[in-house]
Parts: sequence; structure tokens; C-alpha cells
Amino acid sequence: MENRALVNSGVGVSAVGSVTGCLGVLKVFLLALDIEAAPETPPRVPPVEKVEPFLPARIAEQPETDHGVRPPCLLAFRHVVDPTRPEISFGASTGSLREAPDTTRPYVGHPATCVSLWDVPGHGLVLALESLSDHGSPLVDWRSDPLQDRDGAGLRPVLGEFLAPFELTADACLNDVFPGLNRRLCAPTTYQPLHELVVHRHRGVGDREVAEGMVVEVVSSGGERVRSLVDGPRIGPEARAAARSWGVLWKWDRVPLVDRPVQPGATIAVREDSGAVLFDLEATALGSDYVGHGTREMIYGLIPWVAVRARASADYWTTMEHLRHPDGLGGERLATVLDDIAIMQARRMERALLRKESIHDDRFHSWTQPTQLRALMAGRVADELAELDAELSEAVDIVEHALLRSAELRGARHTRLAKGWSAAASVIAVVALFAALAAVPDTSQPTLFPHWLHALTTSIALTLGIVIAVVVWRRP
Repeated sequence: MENRALVNSGVGVSAVGSVTGCLGVLKVFLLALDIEAAPETPPRVPPVEKVEPFLPARIAEQPETDHGVRPPCLLAFRHVVDPTRPEISFGASTGSLREAPDTTRPYVGHPATCVSLWDVPGHGLVLALESLSDHGSPLVDWRSDPLQDRDGAGLRPVLGEFLAPFELTADACLNDVFPGLNRRLCAPTTYQPLHELVVHRHRGVGDREVAEGMVVEVVSSGGERVRSLVDGPRIGPEARAAARSWGVLWKWDRVPLVDRPVQPGATIAVREDSGAVLFDLEATALGSDYVGHGTREMIYGLIPWVAVRARASADYWTTMEHLRHPDGLGGERLATVLDDIAIMQARRMERALLRKESIHDDRFHSWTQPTQLRALMAGRVADELAELDAELSEAVDIVEHALLRSAELRGARHTRLAKGWSAAASVIAVVALFAALAAVPDTSQPTLFPHWLHALTTSIALTLGIVIAVVVWRRP
């Protein structure tokens, strides 16, 4: 039953902190799409309470700002609930339930799925796929990679898993997922399969098979899973099989989120490429829960970050295409390249602001900051983005050189043209002089035509011939 409000019933808490119903797991898949931002930013939509705990409910009534990355705008969403399955509880750590059972209120509702489309001003679109369930294979695992777009494995099966509740497959297009979207966005784009719209990473030939996005799994009492990710075996047949499947075996790191987590020693697990996160609610501050205090805004803050990082990759490939044929950087094509470069420069400045934000938020670990997870991701890949921006800067230098060369060529043509017309003027003057001399009547010889008419006709013919020769000579 689509768009049905989830039931937020009461939660029974025992002395040991258990809740009625089994614990739920929230899976979030943020996927950057290679679609430019909407021409006009749509009006801000008020919070959609009936889709808790999913991202459309995170739309905050915050003023727009031109400083840093602006908040994403919701373009469309769909929501489906499965009322046939038992209710599950989600969003509270077991430590909080144990320490503050009277104040901790986890979310309770039926399993559900939500898909939403976001416009990040200046950086393009992000598709958010979310699922709240009590079972199923883990989305975050060291042996799998949902961001891989290789031989039909990884990306497409995960897309199919999220879209199955809507009776759609991984071959669905945006207009299938959001009917009527073709009237708001470029129609040809809305009819392409989703897996053809993803942005790919910029590093190396093989990375063209890795989609730009982020996978997040939010769990309660996830200490054991964090340990399995970080300390899992990196040798043996299983590890070798994973490396063969994905071309790389990612490492995982324990990352503290706050100074004093609700469960002592609890951390989150972050993959070394910052493409996947296991978010353990035990690593948050005491009193925090996903729906009510701060933690939910952390995932919401990842939407613009995914778009920013993906657009850096898209800028890289766009610039590479421009530079493949440097001899063709002229005329209207050069003007197009200059427009692209100007937009890229603005995005580079925004990425620099994000790197500064990561330094700033590192000072505040005592509580859960809404932008803390985004700042963590930006800090971990700061060197990678700085290197990428340096390469883009070198590309800008090449384009500027082409611009100067084009100006020099135009100047040389103008100089040659001026010399040509100067020579033509000199010749015309000489011809005119001879014409004038020839126009002097000679009375000693009888003729049918006057001498002045013969001289004038000759001078005009010579003048036209010389002018035509000069024009032909100055053509490139």
C-alpha cells in the first residue's frame, strides 16, 4: 500500500532495555546521477512527516545560503509500506534504552521502502534509495560492493532490490520510478535506464566501472559487525574470491564519532574509499536517537556531499574530453570550454569550503553535529580532491594557452588583412595616376573612342582585378 503513513505506536521498554518487536536496520543508498541541476530551483517543500524515518522527512525549514554547499531540494519521492509484516523498532541504541528508558523513544512501524530524487544546486541530481526492514542480506559488507557496475554485478542487483517493492527492476528509468518526471526534466534523460545515468569515478581506467555514491547502513548494537568489517580476514579463499570479483579488497577503519559514545569504545566503520559506512547507533552520544536528535540530519547532510564529489569526477571527464583534441580549441568550441571552466572553478571553491568545514567540525566530538559525518567524509578524501583540483587547474592552464593562441591568430589575420588592404590601396593609387595620365587627350591620332574613356575602362578593370587578388590572398 503506497504512501501509507507508518504507525508510530508506543514502545514497551523492560528493565534491560528491550523493546517490543525486533530491531530494524535502515539501508541507505545515495547514487549521483549524471544529470545537470534543474534550470530553476523548485520551491522548498515542508517536512513530510508520514515518511519517517526516511530522508524526505528531513527537509528542514532553514533559510537558503550562498555560503558553502546549499541544501538539497526535493524533486520527487515515493513511499511504500508492507503492512503484512510485523512492526519493527528502530533508531535508538541499546545503550540509551538501558541508561534512559523513560526518555528514549525509538521509532516503531512496519517495514517500508522510500525512493526520492534530490536536486543539489550547481552539482546535479542524487537518487536516494532507503529501506527499513528486519531481515535480508547486509548492504554493507567487506565481501561486496554495491557501487561496482561490473558485468551486471554489484550496482544493478542492489538497485533491483530497492525497487522491487514498487514492482520495478534495475532497468527502470526515472520516469518509471517517478511518473510524470519527464515534464519537469529533460525528457530523453528520464527515459534512460538508471544504471546508465550514474556518474563514475575519475581515477584510472578501471574506476570507470565504479559508480559515484555512498552506501550507509544504520544499525543498533553494531559492535560485532564493526569488528567483522575492520578485523575480518584478508587472506584465504573468501578474500581472494572477493578481490577477483571486485578488482580490489577494500580496507575498513574504526572511526570515533563522539568523545564519549553511549557504548564505551563504540565506533562506526568507514571503508577506505569513503564509499560505504556502517553507522552504529551505539557510537553516538547518550540521549541521541535517529529520528529525534541530530543523527538523522547526518545522513541528510550526505546528499550534497555525494553530489559534490561526483561532480568533481564529472568535471574531470568533461575536461579530458575537451583536451583530447587541443588543436580544435577555437571558435565556438573554445567559448563552450570557457563556460565549462568557469562553472568548474566555482565548484572547486565550494569543495575548498567543505575541506575547511571538515577541519572545523573535528573540534566538536563531544556531541553529535548534523554535518559531522559529511565533514568526516570530506576530511578523509581531502588529499584526493586536492590532487584532482590540481589536475583541473593544469587543464585550465592549457585552455587559457589555447585562448591566447586563438587571440594571437586572430591578431595575425587582422594584421595581414590590414597589410593587404594597404597594398591594394597603393596599387589603386598608382592605377588611378596612370589612368589620369592616360586620360590626357592625344589630338594627333584620330580614334572612334575618346582617349579618356579608354583610360577609365582600363583603370577600372585593373583595379577590380587587383582587389579580387588581394581578397583571395588574405583568406586563411
